[in-house]
This record gives sequence, structure tokens and C-alpha cells, in this order.
Amino acid sequence: MLNSNYVGIAYSTEKKYTDRKKKNWFRPDTQYPEMMFDDCSEHNQVYEAVREALHIYQMDNDNYGTDRWNPLGELIKPGDNVIIKPNLVMDYNQSNEGTECLFTQPEVVAPIIDYILIALKGEGGIIIGDAPMQECNLEKLLEESGYNEMMEWYRNVGVEIKIVDFRGLTTQVDSKKRIGVRKQTISDNQDGTVIDLADMSQFAKYDKEHLEKMRITNYSPDRLKEHHCPGRHEYFVSNYILNADVVINMPKPKTHRKAGYTAAMKNMVGMNVRKEYLPHHTIGSVAEGGDEYKKKSLLRNIDDKLYDIKNTLEGKERYKAAKVVWYIAGGLKLLGNKVHHDEAEGNWYGNKTISKTIVDLNKILFYADKNGHIHDEIQRKTLNIGDMIISGEKEGPVAPSPKQIGAIIIALNAYIFDMGVGIMMGADATNFPFAEDCKNANESLPLCNYQDDELIYVSNDEKLNNKDIKSVSNELKWKFVPTKGWTEMFI
Repeated sequence: MLNSNYVGIAYSTEKKYTDRKKKNWFRPDTQYPEMMFDDCSEHNQVYEAVREALHIYQMDNDNYGTDRWNPLGELIKPGDNVIIKPNLVMDYNQSNEGTECLFTQPEVVAPIIDYILIALKGEGGIIIGDAPMQECNLEKLLEESGYNEMMEWYRNVGVEIKIVDFRGLTTQVDSKKRIGVRKQTISDNQDGTVIDLADMSQFAKYDKEHLEKMRITNYSPDRLKEHHCPGRHEYFVSNYILNADVVINMPKPKTHRKAGYTAAMKNMVGMNVRKEYLPHHTIGSVAEGGDEYKKKSLLRNIDDKLYDIKNTLEGKERYKAAKVVWYIAGGLKLLGNKVHHDEAEGNWYGNKTISKTIVDLNKILFYADKNGHIHDEIQRKTLNIGDMIISGEKEGPVAPSPKQIGAIIIALNAYIFDMGVGIMMGADATNFPFAEDCKNANESLPLCNYQDDELIYVSNDEKLNNKDIKSVSNELKWKFVPTKGWTEMFI
């Protein structure tokens, strides 16, 4: 197997998904020698691309092309508990441009299930899980996308795979556009462990004044203060993740308003059970110690206070009063956007908050044991496999426009994965906030032991194969259109 400073990019022969009207659309169209099952589809170029990604990454390379090929065998052993963590962020696209660019598609997950089963050899289990956005209708997503149909096929061949909603809290919005006041429901089935990173958190250096300015859109600031204050930095992590021996992280890389782009590291935010534990931005301008927007603005300061009131009222279930405040705050927000011509709510390249949350959660993924205790040694194995058959650009993560790439991305190391994807998108990824936070994290709980210039691409595209990030020409890059607040950080 290759070292973890490699990121693989396997290009498909087509930049589209399978025809879901066809029988067994998620099955391979070729009976490969290693296959456990006989059923094949009429045409499935996506399965071949996933298989090729494992191949170019030299996983069990000696046995490739034989019935002994077990590409995940070094990671997964019989008896292991394996979690597949796709990106199932939302059931509809706010841009009205379809969901293929929005979340991880099931035909990308199916081949990974097959290769996990080969590695498990009949012992152990597979769970697919995520914590989508609070207002996501997950059942609708699973039914309309074909996940349920795929799971039924596996049940019929004797393989039971659970799909789990990690969320401990969901919201309902009384609006067809799902904007406005949010009514919150706490799940009776929430299953997680509160983990305090304390002085190991990326937020540990901040004083009380700064921590009290941190915010999450649509949540009461009082709730966040309970979990992030001097000496305490708590996250509520799914026990399904903590109990896993191996996590197969399957992101949907695309642009992201707050983080610039989302890939492997950001995808693990979906292992958190309750969103009120997740700082997203810090209110105020840069000059005022915030990172919500660049320039000082009295208008936006007033708007911040109104949204705090609205979110606090929602937390107290005073929905009628919250709705009145929401109308006023929403009007001021629109006016502020028109006056200042820049983004609010931390939706720009100056957001230094969300990257710290992302890095903290990745520390927990690697270093927290099954009881949530932090160790110096890595506690579970991971592999990152990204669905970029159709990616998303412009106003991601929940209003993206389709970007046809036709690629499957693979890397052992999440930071290397994200750096490799970002460079190919056309981002100045080495200068993104997450890169700085990852390097700082290496002083306590390392997430990557390689320098950025040690990243090497492996690919079935000979022009890209064995290139480092400095030698990849702009002609080979995908040239994503970023979100409005991140244009200065993309080519």
C-alpha cells in the first residue's frame, strides 16, 4: 500500500451516474474475479471508477486481477465494526439544480460495501451513518436517491446493513422554502458521548470574551457558551463512530460558504450528534475581534443582536415572538448585503472559526477511544474515498451548481485528501485556515506528518500521475467557481 502522502484520482470513462431505471443499477457491469455476488447491471462506469481508485492506490496490489484481491484487507480484519460515513447533508438543493451534486451518491457507496464484505469474511458489521443538517428529511433523501433500494438488495442476499441517523436534534420549518423560525425536536434515540478536549482544543488559546462571541447559525448563543468556555471545549460525538474499528469516510467534495470547500475533514463534522456544540463563526468584524465579515458595520452589529434574540426565543420555544424578530432581522440582513457587497455569517475566506471546529473533531476521530477518552496513539483506522463524479461549485454546500468531474478520490490521510482536492479545484489550499490549524494541531495530536510539498498525486491520467502539488499545471485543474465570499482564494 502506498504511503499516506499520496492522493489518488481515478477518472471514470463518463462524467455521470448510472441509469437508476435499469435493474441492479448499483451493481458492477462486469463479473470481476474477486466478486462475492453474481448479479450484474447493464452498465455501471461508476463501480469501475471506484475499483480503479483502489487499484491505482496500490491496495493489495500483488493480488489485483485475481479472485484473491482484497484491497481493504490491510485496513479491515474479520470481526471489525466498520462505519461508512457519507455526506448526506440535505434532501433538496436550494439552487434547484438537482441532488447529484449535493450528497454522496449510493452507486459510489455500493462497491465499497462489496470490498468491506470481502475483507470481513463473514465476521463483523457495517453501518452507514451521518448527521445531516437539522432540517434535512433523511427518509425522503434515502428513498428518492436509491439508498433504500440498494439496502434492500443487500438484505435479499443475506447482508444486513443499518443506515443510522446520528442526529440528536432535528428542526422543522413552517415554510416551503424551509426558511424562517425553526421548531426543534430532541430525539429519544440520540446515542453519543460528550468529549471535552479542554486544552487540546484549537479554541483553548481564546479568552472568555472571544469565546462568548462564537456563534452557530440558528442556535441560541447561550447553548454554545455551555460547551465552549475557558477550560472546556466539548463535542457530542456519535457512539457509532467511537465504537468503530474502521471509518470509511466518503465525502462529497464541493464548495462551501464558510470553509471555502468541504472534503474529507469537513465531512467528519457529521459525526457530531448535536449542532449546538459546533462553533461556526465569531460575530463582528475582523477589527472587532470577529470573523463574521471584514469591515465594521453598525447595521450588521444590530442584526447580530436581533438574530441572537431570535435564536434564544426559539430555544425557549417562543416561536411566535421569534418569528416577529426573524422578519426584522432578515430585512436588515438583506439591506446589509446590499450596502456592503460582501458576505455575513462568516461566509468568507476570513472565517477562522469553522476550521478549528473541523480540526477538533478530526482529533477526536483519531485519538478518542470507545469511551471518549483521548490518547496519544491513534485509536481507529480510516480511509477517505470521495464522490466527485458530479461535484458542486458556486454556492455550496446546500445550494451548489453541478460540476462534472467524473472522478473518484482516495487517500489514507484526510488532510492530504483535502489538500489534493483543493489544489485541483483551483483553491490556494495551502493558505486556507484549515491548513494552518492542522499544522498547529501537530504540536499535540498530529493529523498529518507530511509537508504540503510532499503530497503526490497518483492517477489513471498519465498527465497527473506522480505529480506533486507544485508541478500540477492549471490546465489539469478543474477550475471551480467558488462561493461569493471565497473568490480571492481561487484561481
